[in-house]
Amino acid sequence: MKIKILANVWLFIGIVTSGIVYADPVLTMIDVAEKKSSTRVEFLVTEPTKYTYKLNPQHRLVIDFKETALAANLGQVKFKDTVLQTVRGEYPNAETLRLVFTLKPDVKWAVFSEGNKIILDVRSKKENVQENMNSFEQKKAWVVNASNRVLNKPLIIVIDPGHGGKDVGASGDDGTKEKNVVLAISRRLATLINRQPNMRAELTREGDEFVPLRGRLKLAHKGKADLFIAIHADSYFDSRASGASVYALSQRGATSEAARWLAKRDNYSELGGVDLGDLDDKSYVLRSVLLDLAQTATITDSLRLGNVLLGSLKNVAKLHYSRVEQAPFVVLKSPDIPSVLVEVGFLSNPKEEKKLRDTAYQDRIANALFNGIHTYLKKYSVTKV
Repeated sequence: MKIKILANVWLFIGIVTSGIVYADPVLTMIDVAEKKSSTRVEFLVTEPTKYTYKLNPQHRLVIDFKETALAANLGQVKFKDTVLQTVRGEYPNAETLRLVFTLKPDVKWAVFSEGNKIILDVRSKKENVQENMNSFEQKKAWVVNASNRVLNKPLIIVIDPGHGGKDVGASGDDGTKEKNVVLAISRRLATLINRQPNMRAELTREGDEFVPLRGRLKLAHKGKADLFIAIHADSYFDSRASGASVYALSQRGATSEAARWLAKRDNYSELGGVDLGDLDDKSYVLRSVLLDLAQTATITDSLRLGNVLLGSLKNVAKLHYSRVEQAPFVVLKSPDIPSVLVEVGFLSNPKEEKKLRDTAYQDRIANALFNGIHTYLKKYSVTKV
């Protein structure tokens, strides 16, 4: 039992740590081309990887990729029910990604590789199975089903402008409201992100509306966020307090959130796309260990992101704290999404209130945050940015 639990633990670590950092080869694209009696499936991996294959009973072809992570979305792969019917993914152990294809009866098939591509060729027995990619590509009349081209999904950055609606947040002596300042900066940041071809920003609120804290977390999970950035402005009784800060979740906040998730079984299917209900061992202890490992990895990524953001912010603003602080903020409690909260300055400080009202300064803050995000993703993301 101990060996089995450890295997599941390491499998879980590999999947739920945000979908961003992979040490092993990654299957990033699945490309399907079909015609009446033939189907070709190409798998693109970030580097050559070892694989094995075999045909099981009931016409199921199993391809095992060794020490390979999955970034492509299998849910988008659909076949026209010609020679291939379905595909599903599973992890028989911690070192193996398994794809299982259901084949039609009376077909021939071949699996071969060329560089970073692994190709599955399935044809009716009336046609010859080609085992060479060059001769295979010389065949005519192939129709590529564009909807089956599964690329890396764009990196989703959820931006959370703090407060909103009836919740004004902090206020400055000149009447500057936190909810308005952070929304303006968030919109500018979203514009910068959305100019990138493989990044997309989503706001938890588009205007001056109230969104509950748990509702913001739900929006991040619904949007399959890769990163979560909450933007706030600070306030303090001493008007001399100034500078920007970045926060990640504290271990105390993670512990309380773990208890909440463990008490609600419905959450398991949301964790990094992994259904913990499918584990052979459904014990509370195992689920607790897996959740703790996921949270620890996510907090590590959050601290990395926070440090990069601080390094970028210090070029345009004074820092209140020179390192990432940790606190049990509710909006940072997603167990599987690296999340930070950025305090862009103190509205209680007259000089900073004036700056934060200035659109040019808001642009500089947004640019600094974008540069930090871009730097972080360039260093840690499997997708090139």
